Amino acid sequence: LKLSPSAQTDSAKTLTFATMGQCGSTKKALIVATSAEKMGDHATGAWSEEICGPYYLFVDAGWSVTVCSVSGGDVPIDAGSLSDQFKTENDKRMITAGSAPLKGTPKLADVDVTAYDVVFFAGGHGTCVDFPTDQVGAAVAKAAAAGKVVASVCHGPMALVSAKGPDGNPLVKGKKVTCFSDVEEGQVGLTDKVPFLLETKMKSLGATVEISDPWSDKAVRDGKLVTGQNPQSSVSAARLAIEAAA
Repeated sequence: LKLSPSAQTDSAKTLTFATMGQCGSTKKALIVATSAEKMGDHATGAWSEEICGPYYLFVDAGWSVTVCSVSGGDVPIDAGSLSDQFKTENDKRMITAGSAPLKGTPKLADVDVTAYDVVFFAGGHGTCVDFPTDQVGAAVAKAAAAGKVVASVCHGPMALVSAKGPDGNPLVKGKKVTCFSDVEEGQVGLTDKVPFLLETKMKSLGATVEISDPWSDKAVRDGKLVTGQNPQSSVSAARLAIEAAA
């Protein structure tokens, strides 16, 4: 469970972008979710707000939004993210809609990531299992090489771990990023469960990692690479992605 107050957005925060994407062709966003229900013996999945927050920010801005997952099918949602302590207004909105966008999702490998203006990798500890792979890294690299915005939040930057730039170096080398911090990982008691600490990994790949206080809203944009630190940063990261795609 993530020790944090609810991450939320409200209609006022989306008004700035209410008409963006409606001039000319409709902008398109792809949200990529984990398909992993467990990390070892730890029950997990995707963190709901990290999908739902960006989803509704994009939708309310007039964008066309598709949710896919690594293996396809229904997206597993971490039950903790829908507890009374953590459930956000965006989560409630998705539940009211029957969670249809999260059901029967296409498989990432079957999706043309270059057909989207933004490719957004949502987090949750499930990503520790199926995001830091050559397959996902290749999808990230393909989107980046095509000039698309690559965004991620919390553990979503696990998708960046295996991604290479055109020079063969890590995509994040020399880039400013943020991600779920080593301190936050310790606070949720999963330091010994994750395959590696994401903040430490990003630094080892040559990224300049900017970390804020635990559970504070922190999003970073470096050109067309956008990252958010934790669930509280989900909407802010999506907002920067919209800006980067303008």
